Amino acid sequence: MYQLLDFGNGSKLESISGHIVKRPSPAAEFVNVAKPKQWTKFDSSYDPNSKQWTHRSKWPDDLSVDCGGFRMPVRPTPFGHIGLFPEQSDNWQWISNDAKNALGHQDRPLALNLFAYTGASTLALSIAGYEVVHVDAAKPNVAAAKIAAKFNGLSDAPIRYLVDDAAKFVAREIRRRRRYQTIVLDPPAYGHTPKGKTWRLERDLWPLLDDCLKLIDPENFRMLITGHSPQVNAMDVEEYLTRSPGLREISQRGQLKISSGRSGLHDLSGRKLDTGFFVRIETV
Repeated sequence: MYQLLDFGNGSKLESISGHIVKRPSPAAEFVNVAKPKQWTKFDSSYDPNSKQWTHRSKWPDDLSVDCGGFRMPVRPTPFGHIGLFPEQSDNWQWISNDAKNALGHQDRPLALNLFAYTGASTLALSIAGYEVVHVDAAKPNVAAAKIAAKFNGLSDAPIRYLVDDAAKFVAREIRRRRRYQTIVLDPPAYGHTPKGKTWRLERDLWPLLDDCLKLIDPENFRMLITGHSPQVNAMDVEEYLTRSPGLREISQRGQLKISSGRSGLHDLSGRKLDTGFFVRIETV
């Protein structure tokens, strides 16, 4: 079980299946902690200045989190992450809900997970009955996704793992005339391709969205876009998509639904820590 215990002063305090972790959180920068006494009781903490973890008690080798239908192994990474973004829980439910009913003209609808990290969305899609293409630019992330699949008994599931640049992969899929029933994108605000090219969300998201729309099955599709940058918000993405020629005809037929909002985690005091935006698109 995951629980956000408290946040404030640029940090968050979390219980990860009972292991208490203190980590940086930019969204908690300008608020005070609600329960100061709790902050002395952590097992592991990450220092963003030294980029080092400190463990008062050993990080359990088998530590994992129940994500509703699957479990994700969690481990401390050199960047202060744990291999899981719990705030995506509602999105995992949305992309996996009734896949075979909603997109049931195929035995296995096809899903593309871009910037796929350690594979939580990939597992949610696979368990729901999708054939999944998992793409991430970082080799360690793809390796971790394979471990997560094995952890859930999905080693033989139809999942294709690729260490690749998302934009270049999508361009190749367009040339192959592939069609996907679901596309998931969780791009970073800033990053690098496997060959070192820089990625900027505010610059590079838009041409990638244009290309992704060339891959969708226009009769039946879902698309999820999430982001964590102050330079781009849900309204920007929603407005861009509604003007897109790739969606205009579907929208004019009244067969397009777009919803958006802010994701977040609630602490034990009931306060919400903002964790970024989401935009969901689907045919109806």
